[in-house]
Formats: sequence, C-alpha cells, structure tokens
Amino acid sequence: MPRYYIDIRSHFGTDEDPSGIELPDVAAARSEALRIAQELLRSWAAMRPHYSNEIMIEIVGEDLRPVLIIPCLDLEFMKH
Repeated sequence: MPRYYIDIRSHFGTDEDPSGIELPDVAAARSEALRIAQELLRSWAAMRPHYSNEIMIEIVGEDLRPVLIIPCLDLEFMKH
C-alpha cells in the first residue's frame, strides 16, 4: 500500500507529517486529510480570516511530490 504524508501549510510555516500513513489510494488520503482538518477547525476558528484563508492541507505521495492540495476555503462547509 502506498504511503501518504499529510502536511499543513499556513502563513506561519509548514507542519510536515514525518511518518505518513499507508492508505490504499488518493481518495482514502483525502478522507484522512479531511478528518484531520475537522479536528483542526476548532483552533482555526480563532484565527484572523486572512491567516486562516491561507491554510492548505497538502497530501504528498511516497515520491515526496504533492498529489492533492485542499485550500482552507474549501473546508468552510465542514464548520456547519
């Protein structure tokens, strides 16, 4: 099974996933990234909008190339 790394990029820098997670495909990696994002939304809510709008979740493949980037703005639907 391929290994995916889920990194959080923001105005403040990058929080890289050092160990990654083995998942069957990109769709499963996206689901895992959204699960992580849901946990983080509570702390993001306190940020100024211009900072939180810059947050992106980047899914990186085994070859260390980005396979999917999810902008924070796309996560707004999860707040409700």
